[in-house]
Formats: sequence, structure tokens, C-alpha cells
Amino acid sequence: MRFRFAHKLGTFLLAGTSLGTLATSDVLPNLTLALVALFFPVSWYADPETPLGRFFERMTSWLNVAILVFLASAVFQVARSFPDVDLLPFLNFVHFLVVLKLCQRRSNRDYLQVYVLSFLVMLAAAWLATSVVFVVGFVLYVLLATWTLVLFHLRREIEDNYIVRHASESHAEQVTASRVLNSRRVVGLPFFAATGLVAVLVMLGSSLVFATVPRVGLGFILGGVRRPVGIAGFTDEVKLGMQGTISTDNQTVVLRAQVPAVTAIPDRAKRESVIASLYWRGTVYDTYDKGQWSRSREDRTRTRIAAVTTSRDLSRAYLLHDPFEIRTRTGRRAAVQGAIEQQVEIVALSHPVAFALDRPLLFEMPPPPTGAFTAVDLEARWSDEVSLRMYRVNPANPFERRQAMTEFLGARYRVFSRNTSTSRTEGLYLGQEQLPAGALDNYLRVPETLATNVAALAQEVTAGKPTAAAKAEAVVEWLRRTHGYTTNLKRDERIADPLEDFLFVQSAGHCEYFASAAAILLRLSGVPTRYVNGFLGGEWNDMRGAITVRENRAHSWTEAYLGTDGWVRVDATPALRRPARMGNVRQLLDSLELFWGRWVVEYSASQQLLLAQRLGQKLGFRGRGYLPGRGPKPLSRKQALVVTAVVLLAIVLVSQRKRLLRWRRRYETAAARQRTAKPVVRIYQTTLARLSAAGAPRLPSETPHEYLARLKQRPLQGEPVFSDLTDAYAGARYGDIEVPPEAVARLRRDSAQIGLPQ
Repeated sequence: MRFRFAHKLGTFLLAGTSLGTLATSDVLPNLTLALVALFFPVSWYADPETPLGRFFERMTSWLNVAILVFLASAVFQVARSFPDVDLLPFLNFVHFLVVLKLCQRRSNRDYLQVYVLSFLVMLAAAWLATSVVFVVGFVLYVLLATWTLVLFHLRREIEDNYIVRHASESHAEQVTASRVLNSRRVVGLPFFAATGLVAVLVMLGSSLVFATVPRVGLGFILGGVRRPVGIAGFTDEVKLGMQGTISTDNQTVVLRAQVPAVTAIPDRAKRESVIASLYWRGTVYDTYDKGQWSRSREDRTRTRIAAVTTSRDLSRAYLLHDPFEIRTRTGRRAAVQGAIEQQVEIVALSHPVAFALDRPLLFEMPPPPTGAFTAVDLEARWSDEVSLRMYRVNPANPFERRQAMTEFLGARYRVFSRNTSTSRTEGLYLGQEQLPAGALDNYLRVPETLATNVAALAQEVTAGKPTAAAKAEAVVEWLRRTHGYTTNLKRDERIADPLEDFLFVQSAGHCEYFASAAAILLRLSGVPTRYVNGFLGGEWNDMRGAITVRENRAHSWTEAYLGTDGWVRVDATPALRRPARMGNVRQLLDSLELFWGRWVVEYSASQQLLLAQRLGQKLGFRGRGYLPGRGPKPLSRKQALVVTAVVLLAIVLVSQRKRLLRWRRRYETAAARQRTAKPVVRIYQTTLARLSAAGAPRLPSETPHEYLARLKQRPLQGEPVFSDLTDAYAGARYGDIEVPPEAVARLRRDSAQIGLPQ
């Protein structure tokens, strides 16, 4: 491979890797991505000697003006976004600079600027990218950076010093810089293999330092930092049409969960069927008005919750509806007997919702990471809704909760949900509870602005149905028979309420409309209801034994109060079959993404302690079971192997100490030669500056001896001295030839004679 082509290819691959890695974060506008995709390949043909390269050289002044205008615009947009700073304009500006510098590759400085800008883009990707693709991009970037920077250094040395290959006892064979840059013999497979090995060793060393050095960073302080992702439908107010559209494009992971009851199912088809029917309950609303659901927030609908902190592991347990059952471990075990256990991890979701399979009973929050300044607790809300809240804590006393934080960065917890039984109608899951009549008023309210024909429709659909359960079955059957599911929503603007439009005009809608229609029709029939947003189903990952729930699983349904049967889930949306199992490639990517988030992004002192404990256990150092006074504990086989390896390493170092000392002396000798060469180099450079000021500068393409030959063709004062100085400089600079101190003193004294006649 030609040297010039290798350097150019490495530069473009390095810049392309950084730009591509950031593009996976989905934060850049489509226009920016389209322009980069268009001009990036064009810049490949903008070499200085090509017509396109000469065009960009002529346009330098105009492009500099464009840079200033773009920068001013970015600064203005960022300043206008205060106090919620938006740095997206700066990212667009950096992308513009990267592509522009690739089109203006005329000097080493331009290449160096490309490397700096690509590094800035990679830093942005490290913060914004949440996909496991960042891992691949980062490894590739480190490898390419090693290759490209070494090639860049070699190119700069070739162009600045103009190579001369000396032959023993013969005239020098002069080799031009252009010839060397186009040579195939400068770099080859051994070069790329050696530099690639260096990159791998650097990454391994960095990983070792990352894993062993005590973590004092954002992950240590906050116990995990992720880029929050906002999803419509989980705020205090929800408008119809804003959430509930199931689209395969929304691949953002919202939560992951391990459910032992699902893992224990041996039959794959049955497991996938169970996963597809899991309802992850989130936010609950009780007030409807003009196409919008909200919460009344009255105290009588507030969830009852109690917390107990155990002194052994600092974890906190929360039980809904009956706080007295969790005062002891025995009471907690009795309270959750027969319940469905789940290990839930909220991933990159900015809404602090405590998702769980519907009707949660008990939450258990793990202790904060060692030395962390934040902790996550549960907060009771309304209509049996539970949310999460981050608090600042005192590291010296994890029991002490300080002020709450406005941001939410994700959480992990264990939750037990009621093992509900299925009623006669698909989609109705029964509980066992009683509520006073006064607490149900909010769940029967219907806005006065709703047309009277909606009430007439409700009476018609539920006519002849004496019980609340029968009415719920009738409403579900009518909606599924008369309306279909679609994500291509239509709207008749002449009808004020979108719910009336759905019931009487449109023939299809998505889950928000089905859930809202069922809730209002049942209220008009005298059945208390509430509107619920959450997620339906998930994807099974065999590698992790976990369920991954993505944004495209967002779903809405209704809960109806059926008296002695309590609150019952009513899902009127027509059944949709979605894949409940990932392909092998997606399972691998999902597992890598989970590993990256847990052991890299959120890596803290707690994980370090856990790894140290596991390593000690693997090596047999368990720290328990030894009784003093009974002699030393015998070494296990693993411990003996570790001790043997350490002893062998010490023996090798001792036996090779002479060779190590020789290498050290060689290094010190080479360093001493470089130190002795510096005085000659300074004398030569001072002489060059004086000759250049007199009108005889050395050309960039000339070697020292070519420059001497050119000066001999014209009158030159002190020609013998300059000839000796040139020989000494070339030998010291390129041949590691040591110049005696007395020779240096003589050259410094006689160099004043060198000059051009006036």
C-alpha cells in the first residue's frame, strides 16, 4: 500500500468512525446527517493536486466567512436556549468543520485539525450514544487513531526533513519526499500489525486501570449516569393521539426485567405467549375532559405506602395498602407469598415511574452505591400509582435523605405483584379488595361537554347487563366488533371532542382511543373506571434470561372497579401479535448493551468491591471458616497456582536483570547522544536564519548537503566551516553520531565567519 494512500485512508476512516458513532445516538437532525453523508465522500477527491482541491483552495476566503457566520449562529442559538442549554448547534458546527477540513487537506496542520475535531465528536458520542454500537465504534476509533497518528508523524518527518538515504563509501542516493510518500515500502502489513498490537495493549491497560483504580466520577457520585429519554404518555396530563402508537421504529429500551416465574417455563412457545400478555403498569389518570386525561390528586385516592429500612444491607422495603405486614422479614415473606417476583431496571427514562406487573404489593429498593450522594426511594401518588424519586443523601449516613432532585437517571428495584386470576373474558384480571363508596366519585365523573348521544350509546351497549362485570364485557365486545386498530389516525375537526369523533365517525384508532372509549362508556353505565398507561409484552433474551421492553410496546388500557372483585383490567384494544423473542443478533446486542450500561457507564466503587469479592472467592479466599489456634489454613489449588505464578515472575525478573540493565544503558546512551546533538542543531539553525536573512534561505525540499552544494555555486564566506557544520549536523541529527564537546565549541566560535558577501 502506498504511504500517501494509507495515511489518507486512515484519516477518513478515523473521521468517519467518530461521525458514524455519534450518528447512532439519534440526536442529530436529519438535515445534518444528509449533508455529511453527501459531502463526506466528495471530500475524498479534494486532494490539493485535483481540480476539486484547487477549487476549495480558491474558495478559502469565502469558506472562512462561512465558518464565522456558522459559529455566530451556533453561539446565538445556544445562548437563546438558556437556562436549558441546547448544545446541538455546536455539534452541527463541529460536523461542518470536519467535512470542510477534509476538503481542505493542504498541510499537516489541516490533518491535525481533523484529528482534534474527530476526537471532540467521539467525546460527544461517549455522552449521547446509548446503543452498544458505541462500544464497537470506540474500539475501532482507538485502533484507527494509533495507525493514523503514527502515519501522520512519519509524513510530517518526511516532508519537513527531506529524506536522504546514505550508502557506505559512495555518493548519497537522493530520494525526494514525493517519491517516499508514494512508495509501497514505507508501510506494510508488519507496520499495521505492530501498531494494532500497540493499540490493543493500550486498551487492555486502560481497561485494567478503569477496573482497579477507585472510581470517583459521576457514576460514583450518582450511582449511574444515563442520557434521559422522554416518552410521551407518562406525564401528569395525556392528550389522545400522543402515546400508544405501536411502531417498530421506536427501538429505545425503556426497561428490562427478570421474572423467575417466566424463566422457569420450559416450553418456548408457552413462555412467549405469557410474555406477550404481560402488562407493565405505569401512570394512572382519573379525570377526562376534551380529549385529555389528568389527575384530580385528591387525598382520598392516594396510595397508602409504608417503608422499612433494614440495618443489615441498608435496603428499603415498601408495601402498598397494608403497612403493618413489613415490619419483620417474616411478615414481608407472608405478604408476598404466591406473588410474582420481578427484578426491574428502568433504563434511560426521564419519567420517574415505578413500572411493575399490574397490582404491585411490595417494592424493595437496593442500597445506594458505596459513597454515593444520591439514592432512589418510592413515592406514593394517586390511584394506586407509584413513582420513583432521587434524593441526595449523606454518604456517612445512608439512612439520611436530604432534598429531592428534579432529574431522574434510572433505577433498579425488586417488586412483587399480585398473582391475579383470569376472569371469563379475555383481558379481565381480578383482584380482591374493597373501597369505600366515597373514594369512587372521581372515577365516575364525565365532562358535561360530552354529547348526550354518548350516554345514549352507553345505555344501548350495556342494556340488559345487570352486573358491572357484564357491562365491561359488553363494552369490550362492542368496541372490538365496530372499530379496528390503526396507527394512521384520522380526525374530523368539526367535532370538538376526539372521543366522540372516534365513537361515531371514525372506524379505527389505536389503544388510547379504545381505552378512553371503554372508560367513558362504563362510567356512563355506572361502573367506576380509571385510565392506565404502561407497556404490553416484551422480548425474551435467552442469553440474559430477561425481558426487554422497548418504547414501541407503549400501551393504554382501562381498570374498572367491580365491587368485591376489586379493580379489574379491561383492555378493549383488538389483540395485536408482536414478536416476543429477539433474534440471535439482537440478543447479543441487547446483552452487550446491558453489560456496557451496568459495568462501564454505571461502574462505581460498589461494583469494584463486588468484583474483588468474586475474584477472591474464585481464588479460594473466602475469609470465613478459619479458626485461630489451629494452624495455618492450607492453600487451595487456585491459590497455589497464583503464588507459583508470582514466584516464577520474580525468578524471571531476577535472572534477566543483566539484560534489563543493558537495555537501560543503551537507552541512556541514546538519550545522551541526543543531548549532545542539540548544541550542533541549534548552531546550524542559527546559521540558517542568518543566511536566510541575507537572501539565501534553505528550501523545504532540500537536504542539508543539497543546500551546501547550492551555496558553493555562489560566493560564500567561511565555506570550509559551513561544510564542517553541515557534516556534523547531518551526522548528529540523522545518524546518532556523537559530536565531541571541543568540536562543538569550535563550530560555535567559527560559525560567525559564515555569510554572504555584501
